[in-house]
Amino acid sequence: MGMTGRPSSGPTYKVIFYRTAQGTEPVREWLQALEKPERFQLGKAIQVLQMNGPALSMPYACPLGGGLFELRERIGKVRYRVFYGFDGGRIVVLLHAALKDQPVIEDDLALARRRLQDYFDRR
Repeated sequence: MGMTGRPSSGPTYKVIFYRTAQGTEPVREWLQALEKPERFQLGKAIQVLQMNGPALSMPYACPLGGGLFELRERIGKVRYRVFYGFDGGRIVVLLHAALKDQPVIEDDLALARRRLQDYFDRR
């Protein structure tokens, strides 16, 4: 980025938090509840997503089908996953977050998909 001799153009994608009809932002609240080191590292992972968008691939990001993706970050022994989708070419919508080791992954996927649909319905 700064190494090429040209100024960095800054983030290419805009990252926004999904907001419920009630006005809460579940992923933002989830991040704020974490300890500062985890919040910082996940924030850096989100910045990488912001720079790369759909080009971000394994092991950092994984397409889940139907326009849903997951951002993966390992901190110590804990694996975090942040589910997201794209709105057009330039907006990343953070939908849902979970710990990878929780066994409720189908529920997480269903919730993230519902939130993505709700986002587009109310956009």
